[in-house]
Amino acid sequence: MRTEWQNLSVALAYAAAGFGTSALLSGFSFFPSPFWPPAGIALAAALLGGTRLWPGIFAGAFFVNWRLFGLPLPLAIAISVVNVAAPVFGAQLVRWTTHSKLPFARLRQVVCFVVFGAIVPACLAASVGVALAVAASLVPLKGIDSAWWRWMLSEAGGIFLLGPTLILWLAHRRERRRRGMPWEAAAVATATLVFAVAVFLGIRAPEHPFEGLPYLLFGPVLWLTVRCSLRAATTLLSAVALIAIGGTLLRHGPFHLLGNSQPLLSVGLLVVALGISTLAMGALVSERRAAEEKLMRLNETLEKRVAERTEELHRRATRDGLTGLCNRAYFFERGETMLADARTSGRPLAALIIDVDGLKVINDSYGHHMGDAAITRVAEACRTGLREGDLVGRIGGDEFAALLPATDEAGARKVSARIERTLRLAATPGLDVGASIGVAVRAESDTALDALLRRADAAMYAEKQNRPGAGAET
Repeated sequence: MRTEWQNLSVALAYAAAGFGTSALLSGFSFFPSPFWPPAGIALAAALLGGTRLWPGIFAGAFFVNWRLFGLPLPLAIAISVVNVAAPVFGAQLVRWTTHSKLPFARLRQVVCFVVFGAIVPACLAASVGVALAVAASLVPLKGIDSAWWRWMLSEAGGIFLLGPTLILWLAHRRERRRRGMPWEAAAVATATLVFAVAVFLGIRAPEHPFEGLPYLLFGPVLWLTVRCSLRAATTLLSAVALIAIGGTLLRHGPFHLLGNSQPLLSVGLLVVALGISTLAMGALVSERRAAEEKLMRLNETLEKRVAERTEELHRRATRDGLTGLCNRAYFFERGETMLADARTSGRPLAALIIDVDGLKVINDSYGHHMGDAAITRVAEACRTGLREGDLVGRIGGDEFAALLPATDEAGARKVSARIERTLRLAATPGLDVGASIGVAVRAESDTALDALLRRADAAMYAEKQNRPGAGAET
């Protein structure tokens, strides 16, 4: 049911555009019409809806050719077939070459749209249409070349007049807003329309100061393309084209100067040139924005990788690879700072030296993987037993050190007891790990961390000697 309604809408829009064009040109002897807006409607329908909308195009074209133009029935049917075949064929070519229903995002797509969506259908319609008109004696043989050019420009002008605008407004894709603000778009559009009215309606042709004034319209239309959106620019282009056509038909505007015998063809060339320029500029802006976004994504990815690599290098430089605790260099770097703070504030600072009991026996008897497991278990016990703010690191193969700020000897021995208790609770049938822990407290004579750690190390060895049974048991 949806397709039927879409075909009906296309037929009504085609017929209405044909009726409006016919009524507008009823007082003039133009054949074919200098502009054919239904061509833009047909191309937009064929590009967005595909071949399923050809019945609507044919119905609208047949009504215009038979009822409005009064063509004989066979000729009306034949020309209506041409009115369907040209845009459908052009739309298929555009889809095949651009792989898109909205072929305005890249300059290559715009070129394909201009060639296959406008020029090819216009040439096809002009060639077959003029041949049928000659066969029906509507066009004399001597006027074939003139009729062909006028028909081709009529189709192309109609496509650029309405085609891109309809495609951009009817496509189910939200166009990205550019830097320009809505008030800027409104101001530029209003000023452009006022200027177009002044050029094409406000000044009579014999008194027109300069025939090149219409080409100043390129500036604001392209400005709108760059600053706002292609949709806004093509909409403004359609409005300006209608003003130019109306003023030229009323024998106003610059294209009646210098004895121009085909002023509407000049308007058509202006519309085609402005349409191509607008679409090309929109594609260039879109490509640049896409390149900027790609570069931004690459920069973000690079920054993320650099941050990850920096973090990894910092971890490798400061952390022990097996346990994840501070390594020897980083422990001494931070430890010297903690000692200096304790000396300045006068607060106590305790040190622990934790040595894994019997690590060599474990390595020799069960392999280094079991020795690594023993070291890791002691590291986990240190993490569990220490407090927030304490510093712990692995400073040797089987030796750990910890600094406890604002802690006296009694507090340090409580921490030591928690570590030993944690190790006992973590014992497994396959591996029972013990540790010897020495405790020392900062003295006023300690000017370097080594002195404090040496006393803790001596206390650890004293405890190890007092516990001859300490080691690894399985």
